[in-house]
Amino acid sequence: MSGLPADLDAALRRFAGAGRVLVALDFDGCLAPIVEDPSAARALPGSDAALRALSRRDGVRVALVSGRALADLRAVAAPPPEVVLVASHGAEVAGADGPEVPDEVLRHVVSLLEPVVLDHPGTALEHKPAGVVLHTRRAPRAVADAATAAALRAVADVEGAHVLQGKEVVEVSVVEADKGSALLELAGTLGVDAVLYAGDDVTDEHAFAALARRGVDADVTVKVGEGDTAARYRVDGPAAVTGVLERLLTLRG
Repeated sequence: MSGLPADLDAALRRFAGAGRVLVALDFDGCLAPIVEDPSAARALPGSDAALRALSRRDGVRVALVSGRALADLRAVAAPPPEVVLVASHGAEVAGADGPEVPDEVLRHVVSLLEPVVLDHPGTALEHKPAGVVLHTRRAPRAVADAATAAALRAVADVEGAHVLQGKEVVEVSVVEADKGSALLELAGTLGVDAVLYAGDDVTDEHAFAALARRGVDADVTVKVGEGDTAARYRVDGPAAVTGVLERLLTLRG
């Protein structure tokens, strides 16, 4: 017995028998529990071990798909070279040239969000190659909500700014990218027959929706945690993701 819901276990069996497959996962809240200090996040040992083993299986490709900047994702995940890294919601892919960044628009966005941080103690800005992120996790709830609203108002009319609102973050990118488009492009590049994607954040819904549009019966989408979702299956948290990966490892053994 796998310990997984029967419908998810059946889906994993179909996926594992699909030939060339892509196992793609969000990092924070999926492989790694959410922590107060993002730089301290680490994948659960069981998930890390299973991913490393899967990346060495014939016909299996593994990818991490994250909102983190590429250098940040590499630092916290410390993946083996076989694992593909897709960062900044698809704006950065390890080993590939990123899109051209309109620096003037990026500087303008930063200038609009810096006052938001000054006015809302406990919030912070993270700078990325193609965008900037307002983090509100460490602020009191009322302050975080006010900062989020202020940030959304500040950039609402900026031409060329693309806003993604996730858990405790507002990310403004100056290049158009989302996890769904990035995942479909990666699957096409790798030439896989089926894709499994798991994630916990609202930004992962782009990936779930993209795979639903792809219409491949062997594809598997897994929502980690609570909340409305377009994913076909759900597990409770990162510990359950370990179970999914270990089950896949057995099925592809």
